[in-house]
Amino acid sequence: INCVVMKGFNDDELSDFVRMSEDRFDGDVDIRFIEWMPFNDNGWNTSRFLSYVDMMDKISNEGKMPMERIGDGPNDTTKWWRVQPGLDNNGGKSRVGFITSMSEHFCSSCNRLRITADGKIKVCLFGSNEKEVSLRDIMRNHQHDDPKLQEEELGKVIYAAVQKKTLALGGHENAEGIAKAADNRPMTLIGG
Repeated sequence: INCVVMKGFNDDELSDFVRMSEDRFDGDVDIRFIEWMPFNDNGWNTSRFLSYVDMMDKISNEGKMPMERIGDGPNDTTKWWRVQPGLDNNGGKSRVGFITSMSEHFCSSCNRLRITADGKIKVCLFGSNEKEVSLRDIMRNHQHDDPKLQEEELGKVIYAAVQKKTLALGGHENAEGIAKAADNRPMTLIGG
């Protein structure tokens, strides 16, 4: 279950989600809490933003569920934890993840590419619309009848797009910079 967390909106439900995963699903369902990210038209602002550290504090202290770190994959976008087993909770059955795109970005290990619904490649979730390349148009207007040449051409375009990927956050310094630039699609038009 993925849950985007917003201060003053649903941040009082974090522990409830963890308990649900532990009790109702007996650890068979992972919970991932996602830091609210700025996208065009979603009204992002710092006053409603809740960081990963603050989420952890709410679960551990307010929810009385101490957490322990467990391993992540090499290119994982999620920091994985679990409730410590024992104490008054049964704990330890479910993985609880945090996607920390804003407070502790993972850009240096990100290997994600996205193809939007209209056929454009995005090499960074926070990259501007101008950096997108239309794979759809290239495929529709192919220059070669030979499928192998077509595939090579497409591969070169994808490689060139990836080479233009910026170091972090789509070339923006921080979340406020992403919000201020307002040069990205709404998440509903990116897909994910």
